[in-house]
Amino acid sequence: MVGLVVAVPSTLPGPLRSAIGLGPERIAEAPEVSGAGSFAYLVTQPGDPDQPVGYDPCRRIKLRVNLDKAPPNGLALVEQAMHEIEGLTGLRFEYEGTTTARPRWKSESVPRVLGRPRTTPALVSWATEDEVPELAGDVAGVGGSVAVAGEGGIARYVTGGVTLDAAVFADLDRTDEGREEALAIVLHEFGHLVGLGHVHDENELMNEDNVGRRDFGPGDRIGLAKVGSTSCA
Repeated sequence: MVGLVVAVPSTLPGPLRSAIGLGPERIAEAPEVSGAGSFAYLVTQPGDPDQPVGYDPCRRIKLRVNLDKAPPNGLALVEQAMHEIEGLTGLRFEYEGTTTARPRWKSESVPRVLGRPRTTPALVSWATEDEVPELAGDVAGVGGSVAVAGEGGIARYVTGGVTLDAAVFADLDRTDEGREEALAIVLHEFGHLVGLGHVHDENELMNEDNVGRRDFGPGDRIGLAKVGSTSCA
């Protein structure tokens, strides 16, 4: 008796899919979002302002958290932000635990990475403006990622960072509604982490000023779906 084994392409491991010409498999699909709203990308593909730079949707975004100076609910805030971003982008995070690494920034949207960016997990941390000058003034957090050009000249994010103002979060921890506002700040910075820029629309959480919004608006959701829909490497 001869047995016939049929392999369904979507269930094949990534390396085997590539070997037989099917290419890598997307971990999850970005949701379909309708409607209208304002959104902007942090970085777009060279020569194409309509195509965002995003993380490879066929790979998990590795992430570590430094809880030094964090509020007691700091890790819970990060976990909820990861969960919400996953649902709105189709991207997936891989939490690798805590770390003692400290944040350094080239600018408000590009972290400074020591070592190899492609293998360095994204870092979420809390700091003061003395340590991270980008937090000076009314800035409650900074977020962004490092883009690297790959095959065909297509740029993709490979690692990133979110740094939150320790003093702001300490103050919020003392108020009744502080958790909701703290989560909104973390979500805003995670929006930057996966590729969204600021807008001037008060209906969107990615508005450049804090206008009291606590969740992602209609344009935010469209933008998040689009940065999660980039091609696999």
